[in-house]
Amino acid sequence: MPESSLIVPVAVPTGSLHFATIKPDGIVQDVVDALLAQSEVTSEVLDGLDDAGWALQKIRIEKSGRQWEEEDLESLSDGQSYSSWLLGRTTESLAA
Repeated sequence: MPESSLIVPVAVPTGSLHFATIKPDGIVQDVVDALLAQSEVTSEVLDGLDDAGWALQKIRIEKSGRQWEEEDLESLSDGQSYSSWLLGRTTESLAA
């Protein structure tokens, strides 16, 4: 039986959507590594800039007009997903 894989959609800053294929128990760093292996992704994102490191950031969609409390804002932090996080943790928080 072939090993299953997880296909992770990733929106890059240019607005394009790319896909990273990783193991089901993969971590965020596996997604970054899979994307970096695709030369079209690195050239599109960097567009001539020096490579200074890579990270993933969660995208949140909130209803317009939401009243934010200070605690809410602090809990968001910078939105980065840290490389050692299991991807399941990241996708669960996106669904919340």
